[in-house]
Amino acid sequence: MSRSRTIATPAGRARWSLRTRLTALFAGAVLVSAGLFTLAAPAQADSIVQINDSADPVTVNTSYTYVVNVNYTTDADVDQTTSITLSGAAATFTAVTSSNPNDACFANGVHAHCDNAGYHGTSETITLTVLPTAAGTVTASAAAVGDAYGSDSTTTTITAAGPVYTFSGFFQPVDNPPTVNTMNAGRAVPVKFSLSGNQGLDIFATGYPASQHVTCNTGAPLAPIEQTSSAGQSSLTYDPVTDTYTYVWKTDRAWKDTCRTFDLKLADGSDHTANFKFS
Repeated sequence: MSRSRTIATPAGRARWSLRTRLTALFAGAVLVSAGLFTLAAPAQADSIVQINDSADPVTVNTSYTYVVNVNYTTDADVDQTTSITLSGAAATFTAVTSSNPNDACFANGVHAHCDNAGYHGTSETITLTVLPTAAGTVTASAAAVGDAYGSDSTTTTITAAGPVYTFSGFFQPVDNPPTVNTMNAGRAVPVKFSLSGNQGLDIFATGYPASQHVTCNTGAPLAPIEQTSSAGQSSLTYDPVTDTYTYVWKTDRAWKDTCRTFDLKLADGSDHTANFKFS
């Protein structure tokens, strides 16, 4: 009695291999998306996988991006999955895209991944948008599994939202640019402005107000910027009746026949300047 035997052809083996790869890839994608499985990879940071943030530090509730570069040794038609996970301060992925059109990318809370069951070139770039909702540090870890194995991580500092001032001024006797204020060197200058209400007296950025020696013709800097000296004990006051802050700037007699730029930088990062020529 003869027995029949089925011989797998190359085409049949290829179809079976593709079905097997797609089934495994889909199952892994579901687990990663649900946060139940995290891809692990041998530590080959900076050779296969690199992840970088777009800004550091970042203010709470300000979106920023991570860029993941995956570098392959050759072009290939081999499965590849890249997984990115956030940890630390509260933050979530809001979007993910890939430079590889064969990638299927998904973002779900603190997990994101891109799966490729088709051709990939020698490299691809994955861009992820993140929204932080609490101050602290966020660590983003990227791992690649498949034709290329590697991992890398980076940490981003998230800072609390700072003050935002509504500035108006400068008021007389100081004029705003492009006017150049002329005065005698050595006099005290009352620099007046408003922040739309009493914001307290801790309103200056560290090292400010400041001034800088500049050329009288072009305004080009001639020396490093330096913190100003104030006149008297109370350098900064607030008048609730006029809603006006007054900073009394003590100029130097040695500035005769020179020009300077006065720089009032506030704690919210805004910068306000005035130009002076001394006689």
